[in-house]
Amino acid sequence: MAQVSRMPLPKELTLQIQLLFRRALAGLRSEQDVADFLDDLLTPTEKTMLQKRLAIALLLDKGYDQRAIHRIMKVSVATVNAVNYWLKNQGKGYRIVISRMRKEEQFVAHLEKFDNLLKEFFSLGKSIYPRVPKEVKPKDIL
Repeated sequence: MAQVSRMPLPKELTLQIQLLFRRALAGLRSEQDVADFLDDLLTPTEKTMLQKRLAIALLLDKGYDQRAIHRIMKVSVATVNAVNYWLKNQGKGYRIVISRMRKEEQFVAHLEKFDNLLKEFFSLGKSIYPRVPKEVKPKDIL
């Protein structure tokens, strides 16, 4: 697990580092640039952790049950609860990303594939999959 020094940096320096980090992310222009930066910045475990959090937020947004998400994503109930709390109470960033993903055709195709993989690999049944009327197509619930 990541560790941060017990000796904090001066507040002004911390703010400047945060600003530089945000601008570095905002300045990345392509998916490959983002991938390269994340490969340099994060360990494989850290990348998996962040990817799962986004997937949890997407599943919560689609109406999946928290216990089902816990089983599907192989994460603790506490992790699902934390993402759910953040999404509902402070998750401005999650909501921006999810909203953009719903609108962009490229993301919609990926979300549909994600949903289909979940159905296939985890044999989702009525008890853990949100009830969706038969006449609704998958892209309509994204």
